[in-house]
Amino acid sequence: MIGPYLNTGSGIEINKDAAWDFIREGYLPGPRTILKGRTKLPQAQLPQITVDADDLPAQVQETLLAALGKVKGVHRAMMFSGGFDSMLIACLAQQAGARISAVTVQFDEFNPLTVAGAVQFAQKAGIEHHILNVHTVEFLSAFEALAGLTDEPILDLDLAIVYAALKKYDHRIAGETFISGMGSDQWFGDGALETRQRGLEVNLDLAMLDESVHQKVAQTHGCKFVFPFLSKPMLALSQSVPINMKKDKKLLRALAVANTIPPHGTRSEIQVPPLIRDLLIKIHGDRAWPSPVSIQSRRGDKVEEVLRQIVLGLWLEKAKGLMA
Repeated sequence: MIGPYLNTGSGIEINKDAAWDFIREGYLPGPRTILKGRTKLPQAQLPQITVDADDLPAQVQETLLAALGKVKGVHRAMMFSGGFDSMLIACLAQQAGARISAVTVQFDEFNPLTVAGAVQFAQKAGIEHHILNVHTVEFLSAFEALAGLTDEPILDLDLAIVYAALKKYDHRIAGETFISGMGSDQWFGDGALETRQRGLEVNLDLAMLDESVHQKVAQTHGCKFVFPFLSKPMLALSQSVPINMKKDKKLLRALAVANTIPPHGTRSEIQVPPLIRDLLIKIHGDRAWPSPVSIQSRRGDKVEEVLRQIVLGLWLEKAKGLMA
């Protein structure tokens, strides 16, 4: 139960207030966790970054390349939605000398535009492309596995897709290291403009949690992730970027233009459509899965809240087993 995200403490009693906060907010603001007497590890200290406003695209590119590491002549897999973020990172990695194999998830019949766009842009960029087929039953079964991996409840539907996809990934495609564009929306896009109470502190907390859980999912399948947008220098740099450069990812788009990256012109769907959210509720109703835990759910409740209750129920089953 004690993972790298938690400090040790006494006892494993459930913090009921934290549980309700998870249902309302979707995550637990640090330093609290779902367990009494245990706190999250301190947030990472960001380095000081001096920004040259006249040369921001070059600074961002240098920082991204540094986060990618020494990839010249190395084969890397890329989580590739065909969207702007994965295209940018894949092209930069190629320019740094890496051999990139793009991996796109085909989620039953729900995301044909996403897959078609990924195929199109991989061809434009000259990137080897592979499609992993994930079926609805595999997506649903991933929730049980995720509840056993996390140190606290987390609701991330895309993470369930990633878990199911990595389970079917053949390491012969491109080895065990995946590059991901996760974090660009939150730090260099419109997501960075959203105001939250305690702003940077909460965003850093979420970034640490996202990275930690994704790494655990990858490790389960003998893989690991590299998140260039979540490197400490990159997070620090993002704090110095003018707000007007973040709206619609203006800074990242300027970087793409400078590197002659093919423009993104294809519409794509959300990874987990409302149909799947409704399906989860229809299957599980007012009980968590696989071991029933009663939850309060009324007609008209928001789907997100019901899903959080399901995830919390799964996680509490894990905690109960440890306390037995």
